[in-house]
Amino acid sequence: MSPIDITIIIVYLAATLGIGIAYRGKQENAEDFFTAGGGMKSHFQTIIVGFSIAATLFSGISFIMYPATVFKTGIPVMLILVSFPIGWVVLRYWFLPHFLSLGVKHPYDVIERKFGPNVRTLNAVLYTGQRIGWMAILIYAPTLAIIAATGLSEKWTWPIIIMIGVGSTIYTAIGGIRGVIITDAMQFVVIALGIGMTVVFILVKLPVSMGEIVGTLKTEGAFNLNFSWNPKVELGVWGVLLGFTIGNIANWASDQMALQRYLANGDTKSACKSTLSNLVGSFFVVLLLGCVGLSLAAWFNYNPDPNLPTEPDKVFPYFISTYLPVGASGLLLAAILAATISSMTSGVNTLASTITFDFRLRYGGPLTPQEQLKFGRITSVVVGIISTVIAGIVGNLGTIFVMAQFILGLFAGPIFV
Repeated sequence: MSPIDITIIIVYLAATLGIGIAYRGKQENAEDFFTAGGGMKSHFQTIIVGFSIAATLFSGISFIMYPATVFKTGIPVMLILVSFPIGWVVLRYWFLPHFLSLGVKHPYDVIERKFGPNVRTLNAVLYTGQRIGWMAILIYAPTLAIIAATGLSEKWTWPIIIMIGVGSTIYTAIGGIRGVIITDAMQFVVIALGIGMTVVFILVKLPVSMGEIVGTLKTEGAFNLNFSWNPKVELGVWGVLLGFTIGNIANWASDQMALQRYLANGDTKSACKSTLSNLVGSFFVVLLLGCVGLSLAAWFNYNPDPNLPTEPDKVFPYFISTYLPVGASGLLLAAILAATISSMTSGVNTLASTITFDFRLRYGGPLTPQEQLKFGRITSVVVGIISTVIAGIVGNLGTIFVMAQFILGLFAGPIFV
């Protein structure tokens, strides 16, 4: 990487951290720290919240996962796009009106009202496992990207993991949910522009027409779909449609990272606007990420590279650092890192909220609002450290895609139910 790229990364990350802390808003109690007091209701704020949800759930993991999966197996994974309009209908006409009409201050108050305190506690335990596993993968994914892009040896894995994990944790403990939402939305826009730029660059540089590119990809099997009902078939049409539809609705309707933002909106109308901007933005970003995977397959078909990594997760970072012009590669890598940090902060903040409200206040006695805020900050630090340590060992689970779906299936399904 050139000095210009390295400078861009440093400046971009510093600006992200600075903006997040500057826009943290008032933090007089735990409600301000975790849900912004339910005050993000203006039209502009609902768009920001929607983009924040999208950036949180489609973070640095997605930046690596979708291009790698499409590069390796073709378009079957892109059937996830069908789940977005289905999810919007479920949220708009069923979930959000019911959830926000209850007037809860904490997402899992709903569980206790319906099923009692024991089920709420069980749900909180499941969510703790899900979020720590997710954050570990979230830290590990950009670590792979940095190593592949810079040519560093594997011995740099732990130092990079610690840098990302500790930086994100400190930022969360200071910024709270307002700072997280603002920087999430900013990263979402940068990611969309960056991946769009990558697709355009490849299409312009390839010495063949679009028709020839599509024909080559068809010959390579990139557009093949398997309609088998056998659940053991990897990325079969019916398995992908069913799994992603349920999985995405589970994320949007039971993951605290989304639920916190609905509460930050404060009412159903505002939350519905945020949901729409989330789903529209997510649809186009995932579509662009899929196009990146297909574009990379076409690029390396016409431009064989003997140094191309054998691991699909490292192909996109390798392309960024090797083929994109100076400045562009630095901006994209900075976006991956910043998106990771902003998503990490969301995870730390929501998990600290769960531990504060579902465990400490329920089983450890009452705290004043200021004591709740202090406990939330301390818990944020502890959660961040634990996730950072686990990030160093999750690589044994397989590719980023496999790891993400493993965590989603193990925890998110039961929580959604």
